Amino acid sequence: TECLFGEEFEVFKVKNKFCYGRLLTDNYMGWLKLDDLGDLPEANYRVLSLRSIVYSKEDVKSIPMIHLPLGSQIHVISENKEWCKIILNQHKIKFGFVPKQHLIEISKKVSDWVNVAETFLNTPYKWGGRDSLGIDCSALVQLSLQAGGIKFPRNSSQQRLFKNLRLINYDKVQRGNLIFWEGHVGIILNHKEMIHSNSFSMMVSIEKTDNVIKRIGKSFEIYSFIN
Repeated sequence: TECLFGEEFEVFKVKNKFCYGRLLTDNYMGWLKLDDLGDLPEANYRVLSLRSIVYSKEDVKSIPMIHLPLGSQIHVISENKEWCKIILNQHKIKFGFVPKQHLIEISKKVSDWVNVAETFLNTPYKWGGRDSLGIDCSALVQLSLQAGGIKFPRNSSQQRLFKNLRLINYDKVQRGNLIFWEGHVGIILNHKEMIHSNSFSMMVSIEKTDNVIKRIGKSFEIYSFIN
């Protein structure tokens, strides 16, 4: 999997230039380069656009420093009508500026989280990816639900066991239901279509649900969220 800017990582051990630990967002275990870790204050905003650019000044013609994908968590220290000044603390660069329209307060929830998933349309499929440069099926679901205020597991096998899901019949599907089969998860858009990041098209795509079911030739389950 991948860690996003601003997420907290608990270090358990250090070996050479790497560290082993736990991503607190979803308790995923793994290794990171020590150089990729640093200190940041508690986040008060998150990136809601597919990808945002951090600039050196409050000017679109200033130097672009890094990119922040959707789901990145940042600390805003000041803002005006167009820009937010954020703490960067990266490679000796302490501050940067992000377009305000790309951000949402960390405490706010998106009313239709499926809209967030749709912004990833045509993003390349990448196994283990969790970024707008490449994303897998379960990360698409996780990041979209996160924008809706739901803390969701990382892997599809864990997601299917989420406590606030209930199994429903296929003829009862509606927007925001999740469809699972072995090693995969997708999001129902309506009674005919679904969106998912998949290795068949090698990108995030919208397909007819009936066509997908015919193609996979496997058993599937559909779940709705319990309010």
